[in-house]
Amino acid sequence: MEEIFTEDEYREALRRFLEICDSPGNTPESEELEQLITIMEIYEQENCSHL
Repeated sequence: MEEIFTEDEYREALRRFLEICDSPGNTPESEELEQLITIMEIYEQENCSHL
């Protein structure tokens, strides 16, 4: 996933985030986690700023 456009995609990213959030460093999962955090933050800034 490179970008999140819909709430469903956001929920899927969040589900995956929760699955891998305890991954050890220097693993493919830890790299995926960093990417998820970045794209989730961008989505939240663009779509949740009214909260």
